[in-house]
Amino acid sequence: MMRQGCKRGLQHALATVVDGRYLAVVVLAVVTAACATLGPSSPNEEKVKVVSERAQARWKAILAKDFDAAYGYLSPKSRATVTPAGFKAIASRLAYKAAELKDVTCEAETCKVTFRITYDARMMKDVHSPLEESWVIDGGQVWMVWPL
Repeated sequence: MMRQGCKRGLQHALATVVDGRYLAVVVLAVVTAACATLGPSSPNEEKVKVVSERAQARWKAILAKDFDAAYGYLSPKSRATVTPAGFKAIASRLAYKAAELKDVTCEAETCKVTFRITYDARMMKDVHSPLEESWVIDGGQVWMVWPL
């Protein structure tokens, strides 16, 4: 009898833990989704923060020659105009050495990101150039717009 009560107690405890886990996962998913949603009316500081993080992550991938990861930061419309192979061919033309974030400005659903990039060209080493990228907020996410 005592053993059966312990068994029921254990089953109840396990059911509570399992229910608690599911609840925790659901709560975490809702909170994460709410935090990840970004829109034109989001606070400017939040847009600048998210765009800065994604733009730097994209350049980190390019510097590491992870062109597939860098391609993933392109907007869906940009990916419709350039293939992964085409992106890799263009992004790998120069030997990029560094990308320093200089400025991010956002207005509604568009942002401009300015970097100071360092690269080696055929006849020159350690060339420094300013580079401005356009980023767009679309579907709650921030994407880089591929220049045409």
